[in-house]
Amino acid sequence: MADTPAVYDHYRPSGADYPDGVYRVVGTDDDGVTLLRVADAGGRRRHTGEVVTVPTADLSGFEATENPDGNRSRRAVVRSSLDGLYWSARAFVQTLAERPLLSTAALALLLAGEFGRDVLSLSGLQAGALIVVGGLALVYIGSGRL
Repeated sequence: MADTPAVYDHYRPSGADYPDGVYRVVGTDDDGVTLLRVADAGGRRRHTGEVVTVPTADLSGFEATENPDGNRSRRAVVRSSLDGLYWSARAFVQTLAERPLLSTAALALLLAGEFGRDVLSLSGLQAGALIVVGGLALVYIGSGRL
């Protein structure tokens, strides 16, 4: 292992008494490094949650290796991104549903700005302001910070 490992460097045990796999450096101090096992012995990404602290004396039992996240196919990356988008949208809508009055008021502001120009006799600036305020209110409510 290098003399000064940095956070996010990746290492593999080479003769050390640690399970085979790829480890990511998640912390360093004067006594050693803290490693998170992120891939199996074959380099396939795994979410193990296994954290080990390696004393400075044992660092020579590790060698630098590639980031296992780089070996994912484009199809897997796209699918993962779409799954994340789905779950983010679902959580956003559920959070809005938890606050129906505020969500309805924010949506009403947004729609009034977008479609109420003729009915409400709004200027372009007023309509734009309603759109921005309503949109930001929806985002704030949907983020769960309220």
